[in-house]
Amino acid sequence: MLKIQFKDRRKPAMWLVDSSIRLGKDAGCDIVIDEAQVDAVHCELVVEQSDITLNNLSANRSVFVNGVPVVKSQKLVAWDIIKLGTAELQIIDPLKERSQSSQSAQSSKTVIRPAISEWMLKANSAPLAGQFFQINHAFTIGRDEKADILVPLNFISRIHAKLMIKKQKLYIEDANSSNGTFVNDEKVKSCELRNNDELRLDEFSFLVVGPEVAEQSKPRTIVREKKEVLDRIKKTNTKNQDKPDLASGKVFLHDIDRHSTGKVYEINRSKNHLSKMLGHHLSTSEKSVSARHVYLNETDLGWEIINNGASDGLLINGKMQIRAVLQDGDEIIVGGTKLKFQSVGDVPLNLSKPKHSKSVSSKIIWFILIVSAGAVIAFTKNWM
Repeated sequence: MLKIQFKDRRKPAMWLVDSSIRLGKDAGCDIVIDEAQVDAVHCELVVEQSDITLNNLSANRSVFVNGVPVVKSQKLVAWDIIKLGTAELQIIDPLKERSQSSQSAQSSKTVIRPAISEWMLKANSAPLAGQFFQINHAFTIGRDEKADILVPLNFISRIHAKLMIKKQKLYIEDANSSNGTFVNDEKVKSCELRNNDELRLDEFSFLVVGPEVAEQSKPRTIVREKKEVLDRIKKTNTKNQDKPDLASGKVFLHDIDRHSTGKVYEINRSKNHLSKMLGHHLSTSEKSVSARHVYLNETDLGWEIINNGASDGLLINGKMQIRAVLQDGDEIIVGGTKLKFQSVGDVPLNLSKPKHSKSVSSKIIWFILIVSAGAVIAFTKNWM
């Protein structure tokens, strides 16, 4: 027959003869543990002849056996240590207490325990905040009383998700829940879990505690919700359909200075700066143009010209501007260079000053000569 006693011997040992022994802070418990981290009725021991089973009755806190959290229940044997809060109790066998070395060897031969997994979940949200759940095999999470991890909240589905260990890796699978399963804020259908991941069932979250391995740097397998993927595609397509077309991909700037040689600058998406920097437009034509003086940017509304902070400024149709959306035919003064903006057409228009024909020029010259000769004749007659 076995006994249970506090490791610090604060109270006398108790024989495990009753069919049920309750442990907790409540005065009505069989073993009272008056600590802040212990619930009123924290756990119970069910005794059936030589078999002892510990059942965790706390919905808010963990109970540990040999340092491992007990999710629901666990079989106990001699020399197991139960921890509630900071209090530790031990199952002892009085017949073997005098020879602990021999009984340890015997118990190690006769007691077969399932392998202890390195995977645990730590609840971050009330009412289970701070409670640990060890994952040894396939586990279910939900608000149903039959779930291995019971989360008594309305927004949690009856069976919300399933946990499983395969080849020492932990996986989560959504069980067609109403409000979804999320890993690091990404909605998933199934996913491999890793140490320090946040597992969230709607608003209730767990911290994943597990071994750190080098493979964590490798991409994990994630199966996303099919509806979620389709919604993303639909949203992207809708956004692209609603977005207005960009302005023309090619525009022109005509040099219209009085000393102009009729040079035309082609502006496109890949080369759109106006500056004296090497490789940019006006790179050698005008010394007064600062490095990266202004630049043009294609927007939904049209081509926008922006002053890049140069002291000599930017004039649009005679007005100083910081930035403006250009219209076809606008006149731009950049430093000492006067330009005209062309956005219509795929080729530059001929905007140079028209040259006078020889016939027109000769007529003007002859007119001037005749007028001059008449003036000379009139002046001579007056003096005679």
